[in-house]
Amino acid sequence: MKLALLLLLFGFPQEDGWSKLQAGDETVEVYRDSYGVPHIYAKSIRGAFWAQGYTEAQDRWKQMEKYRRSAKGETAELFGKRALRADRDARKYGYTEEERREMVSHLDAKITGIVEAYRDGVNAFLVETKSGARPWSMTDSLAIGILMSRRFGEAGNVELQMQQIYSSLAGMHGEEKAMRLLDDMIRKTDDAAPTTLHDHLRTSSTREEGGYLRPSRYDWDGYGSHLEELAEVRTIREELGVPTYFGSNAWVVSPEKSASGFPMLYGGPMMGFRTPSICNEIHVAAPGLESGGMSFPGLPGVMIGFNRDIAWTTTSGAGDLVDVFLLTLNDKGQYLYKDEWHDFTKIEMAIPVKDGDAEKMTVLRSVHGPVIGKPDLKKKRAYTLRFSFWKQEWRTVDALMNFNLARNLKEFQAAIPNIVTSHNFFVADKEGNIGFWYCGLHPKRKKGHDPRFPQPGDGTMDWEGLIPWTEWPQAVNPPHGFFANWNNKPARDWNPTGFGKVFWGKKIIDDLEGKEKLTFEEFEAIAHRTAYHNFLADYFKPYLLEAAKGVKDVQIQEVVRLLREWDDMDREGDVRPEIMERWVQTVARKIFSKFIPGLFLQDRNVYKVLVSPLLYIFEGKDSSVELKTDFLAGRNLEELSLEALREVLKPGLDKLAWKQPRMNFGKKIGRIPSKKGRGTYQMTVELSPEGPRARTLVVPGQSEKPSSPHYGDQAEMFRNWKYKAFPWSREKMK
Repeated sequence: MKLALLLLLFGFPQEDGWSKLQAGDETVEVYRDSYGVPHIYAKSIRGAFWAQGYTEAQDRWKQMEKYRRSAKGETAELFGKRALRADRDARKYGYTEEERREMVSHLDAKITGIVEAYRDGVNAFLVETKSGARPWSMTDSLAIGILMSRRFGEAGNVELQMQQIYSSLAGMHGEEKAMRLLDDMIRKTDDAAPTTLHDHLRTSSTREEGGYLRPSRYDWDGYGSHLEELAEVRTIREELGVPTYFGSNAWVVSPEKSASGFPMLYGGPMMGFRTPSICNEIHVAAPGLESGGMSFPGLPGVMIGFNRDIAWTTTSGAGDLVDVFLLTLNDKGQYLYKDEWHDFTKIEMAIPVKDGDAEKMTVLRSVHGPVIGKPDLKKKRAYTLRFSFWKQEWRTVDALMNFNLARNLKEFQAAIPNIVTSHNFFVADKEGNIGFWYCGLHPKRKKGHDPRFPQPGDGTMDWEGLIPWTEWPQAVNPPHGFFANWNNKPARDWNPTGFGKVFWGKKIIDDLEGKEKLTFEEFEAIAHRTAYHNFLADYFKPYLLEAAKGVKDVQIQEVVRLLREWDDMDREGDVRPEIMERWVQTVARKIFSKFIPGLFLQDRNVYKVLVSPLLYIFEGKDSSVELKTDFLAGRNLEELSLEALREVLKPGLDKLAWKQPRMNFGKKIGRIPSKKGRGTYQMTVELSPEGPRARTLVVPGQSEKPSSPHYGDQAEMFRNWKYKAFPWSREKMK
């Protein structure tokens, strides 16, 4: 069968209800609930994961084939030359098949058995359906695990962008002022930034900054083409359904904050919306094992889920685990490291291309890691990456699978040190314990290393090791009784760059603090409230109202009335969300345009980091953060605010109705109105002595086959913010 035909293979999903599978000598029972989710009951752990491989191939074979090829840099064999850049990117910053086999060999024997069983289940399906597809391998599952752990846990590698911004600022203002501006925009630390440990600063800051090496000026001619290549890679990955968007939120409460007296946990990993979803659901049970929840097709086990004893979830940690180093080259193209000239390691590869000749490529690696773009032989320089977790991602995969076997917080924590990529993990157990860990192999950087900029790659700024896991931000059973996270700063004394006081997840904290005890329904409903809550209004509405106070303009008086009556929730057709967003953007442009090039102000990522400095300007002397730059430069803030409001209102109020985004689920399902700030998978769990109570949603459905009743049967629930019960008790499965 030709490779292109593989994508037409969807398999033959079982009907809802009970069926049996033969995993070698073992008979495995499978119950598919009313949404097509497989609940697997096996006599052995091997049988359970064999059946997971088989049933996931039934539901998502097409997706699994895309994922393994994307993870290994083999998509051009299916899609032709247009996919080549994505394959080059995967190979340049990824691993060879030999390296993946070496990583598989490091897996714990128990986990090796799980991956083998899953492989065998997938292959049994492929043989049964006579697909002609290449057999599934253990490295296929590992490659998907690496792909997902990196996509949601590989932060850092923004130094070249920062260097470009710094150089533009230096061209406008000189180097000293440029550094002050950058320190105000993207602070090296900000004690006012809300933290997961809930220990952020509420008063004034006394922290001293400084002591960093001066960054070099941006002068890499190849950076533009590098960005173009990354944009093309992103496009093809979106077409393949490989995640390019990430966020995630989570909250967990102790029994003291729960109306039932039982701990509760919510997980909402934000991985974008598409058909089929990046994830599906699974429930596996065998002696010594029972877990249910979210799975990534192609990777055995439950990634976010629960069992009778614990519930767990994760969010992206945004920890800086990847650094850029600047290499000096000689005339021979060698690079300088520790006073010696070294040849780059060269790995020759050939990428199969559909209807064409194989594309040859050479991957260059330095002692630090992969080389970005091409070495600039004219300027005698090259940029290279260093990953703290290089060739260690197998450990994250190992830990995720061990979570499935944990029965209490202590057993869960035992696997935590193996999470090498950047993730926040949260857990609750039925004994009433709750825990949080900020995971990842965090580098110990030398004094003088400013993580915002590339560092010399000659060995003088090498890391001094890794921070022990016992020193990661973490806590068990905090006195305030909860953890809340939406990719925010983990702890006050942890110093990642870019976090500020303005926090898009403020509503989560407000809701958890606002009630002494929460019911299951109230706890679950936080997801909707925080998605549609206008967090900008929390911080900036008082200043807008103050600026407009007493103004006799009829339209402005009407805006003041509307804003005073507003509960700060975004609703379709309401002008207030649009006024708030546009006013903050406009006043930011008016204040910062004297200092920051307009091109950067148009970049939404730059705008996002400016909202906290903007708040500090409004707070003035009451701010906990003292800015180094006088951004007002003698201008009157209230006058600028009023000016910005008049500019926003120019089209007329009737033209400012807010429209929520539409998530595109393809032709059959269509576009569904929803904000992005909600989980691709949503799970609320309460742990009681009688067993877990869980409600979940994975949109649009369990199956990738358009003819399946489970292709889009969760789409209406998604539209209406409804959830389905996750069946747990076998006795109720009829």
